[in-house]
Amino acid sequence: MNLQKKTLVFILFVFLSLDKTQAQSFSYDLQSSALSFDYSNLNNFTSPRTIPKAFTLNIRNSNRGKYNVFCKIVSNSNENFGNIPLNLFSVKVNSANFTISSSYYTSSILGLSDVIVGNVTGRARKTDTIYYDLILNPIGFNYDPNNYNYSFIFTVTEY
Repeated sequence: MNLQKKTLVFILFVFLSLDKTQAQSFSYDLQSSALSFDYSNLNNFTSPRTIPKAFTLNIRNSNRGKYNVFCKIVSNSNENFGNIPLNLFSVKVNSANFTISSSYYTSSILGLSDVIVGNVTGRARKTDTIYYDLILNPIGFNYDPNNYNYSFIFTVTEY
């Protein structure tokens, strides 16, 4: 079998969305590490890779202290998602400065629709920091070498 070396380069952008249900003092910001990576050797195509603490979410809670965190991906390329698998990326909580449900420490596959990656209650008037790992799932060998651009959309909704 003749294996041709393929190189895929991904450039990722991170966007924020904030949805307030009340005009109370609630805000957040998201920081990201450098998220440019490639699939240039055989293991990249067949084994998952993790970028630890790829995203840092800082939340300043209002009196409510309850919110959900959602994430989804959007392709910025002219390519449609039929050319690249939808299960390309996953995220999971790496750590937080408070106790968050253990279910969020398990990876969640991201898609075109919002996926809940955090549910927090009981944090009235506190500042929270949540670190998320980005998991690069294996994609196999059936995709054309190219540059692909994606955005990660994080939405925090207070309730």
